[in-house]
Amino acid sequence: MTIGRRIGLGFGLFIFFALVVVLLTGRAIGDSRSINSQITIVYGPSVDALVRLRNLVVNARTLVKHWALVESIPDAPEKTALVTLTDRDLPGIIDRIDTLQAFWDKDEVAAMSKAFMDMSALFALHDSVKKMLPTFESYKDPVAYFKARDLAEEGGTLDRQTDKVLSDLDVLLEAQNRKIGLLRADMIRNLNTLRFFVLYLGSALVLIGVAMAFLVIRRIVRPVRRLRAILLQLGKGVFPRTRIVSGNDEIGDMSRALNGLVDGLKRTTDFSHALAAGNFNAEYQPLSNEDVLGHALLMMRRELGERERILEERVRERTEEMVRQKEEVERQSKRVVELYKNVTDSIRYAKRLQESILPLDERVQELMPGSFVLYRPKDIVSGDFYWVESVNGKSVFAAVDCTGHGVPGAFMSLVGHNGLNRVVKEGGRTKPGEVLDLLNRIAFEALHKDRDQYVRDGMDMALCVYDPRTLVLEFAGANCPLYLVRNGQVLQFPANKTAIGGFSAPGRSFKDCTIQLEAGDAVYIFSDGYADQFGGPRGKKFLYRQFRELLVRISAETPARKKTLLNEAFNDWKGTLEQVDDILVMGMQV
Repeated sequence: MTIGRRIGLGFGLFIFFALVVVLLTGRAIGDSRSINSQITIVYGPSVDALVRLRNLVVNARTLVKHWALVESIPDAPEKTALVTLTDRDLPGIIDRIDTLQAFWDKDEVAAMSKAFMDMSALFALHDSVKKMLPTFESYKDPVAYFKARDLAEEGGTLDRQTDKVLSDLDVLLEAQNRKIGLLRADMIRNLNTLRFFVLYLGSALVLIGVAMAFLVIRRIVRPVRRLRAILLQLGKGVFPRTRIVSGNDEIGDMSRALNGLVDGLKRTTDFSHALAAGNFNAEYQPLSNEDVLGHALLMMRRELGERERILEERVRERTEEMVRQKEEVERQSKRVVELYKNVTDSIRYAKRLQESILPLDERVQELMPGSFVLYRPKDIVSGDFYWVESVNGKSVFAAVDCTGHGVPGAFMSLVGHNGLNRVVKEGGRTKPGEVLDLLNRIAFEALHKDRDQYVRDGMDMALCVYDPRTLVLEFAGANCPLYLVRNGQVLQFPANKTAIGGFSAPGRSFKDCTIQLEAGDAVYIFSDGYADQFGGPRGKKFLYRQFRELLVRISAETPARKKTLLNEAFNDWKGTLEQVDDILVMGMQV
């Protein structure tokens, strides 16, 4: 019998017994579920409803006796309770029982009908007591009072009729509880039967599993492990010391094939050693006509002698050439290192020049109390810069994002800085929109002197003019908005969708926006580098939505703390990724 047939037979028995267990389990569960449905849907609610009805009858007897025997006003709690019981509670439970009777036996329905008839007679007696004594003054009528008293006295008509109704209900309750007990006994019998079958058939499954495991381990796993160990040793170049004993099944076929492979590899190894030793006359016989490796070795033996001579000549020539190339590479490397050092030194000097145009921290704090500046160039020099100046008692400050970063951005920053000095500091202009209009004209003239060629470079800018006396802030922007954090919310003031310089022709007007600030307001202007940074768990952009949420979270902190938190949040988001652009965020707290 082959391995496949053995395994198939074992699994067939296992599946057969498993199907029997599943079918018996399904049948027992279905019967138990049906019994449980009868208990929970029919008899359980029926018993609850009958118990509640019995309690209502008992409560009604107590309340009607109080009505008949104790002088009280119509609004007395006992009388009100009796009316509520009669008019609301009793009809509701009777409707519930009527619904449940659809699932009862005929005897139970007949018994319930008898109980309803006796109950109707009982509550007719209740109504007669209510009619005899409807008001407090009716208790003064001796005829009505004594008639009602006769009905309600201990052992009287009301008690006898009530006991009759309670007896009817007790009979029904006993019958319902008896049925519940029988159903539960049936469920237990089903579960015991299921336990019996599962126990014995489960034991059979365990035995079959043990037998299959023994068969697989003895006839399959052990031989396969031996073959695996030999193949692993062959993979390391180690030949087995003993031959593999083969059987008559599929694993035996593999064992015989592996023995042949080992013999062939040994002959191939011996022949390879002979060739390596320079013995090109060594004999070697391929395993068959289709032995590609064997024929390749024979061809290699024919070609190795000639190639050895050619290779020695080529090695000599290439060695001489590599010596010459090495000397040339060393000269070029020294030149590259020297050029790199010169360029780096020039850029670092340019950084010092660029930093010299930025306002000192003391100057920023003097003109903008309660402010901070987060400034992180991507490269040594930056295309972003900030500018602060005082004109006519007003603080003028700007966040500028020039096209690109590094050296090109740094050159553009000089154009923007000089333009701001020329328009604001020298010209005394304090209207943000007017300043941006003039700066746009200056940048356009500087970048587009040759009208046949257009430079793509330009600047995005947010410019603010703040009057500390009136707390009025004027703002204009070129692609850079302004955020105002007030009472835990971010108010956004958009900028013109136009860059300064670039393709935009001069003369296009920038809109002013006047904002009346309040104590506690926080104003932020910024470049797009912070929101465009890639990072986070998915390597996506930070985006302006998260940036606004971050500004709200840090709104209660000091300016220095805000700068620290913004820097830490940026580092956490960036992680190990590279910074993609220059970073500039300016904040001012009123």
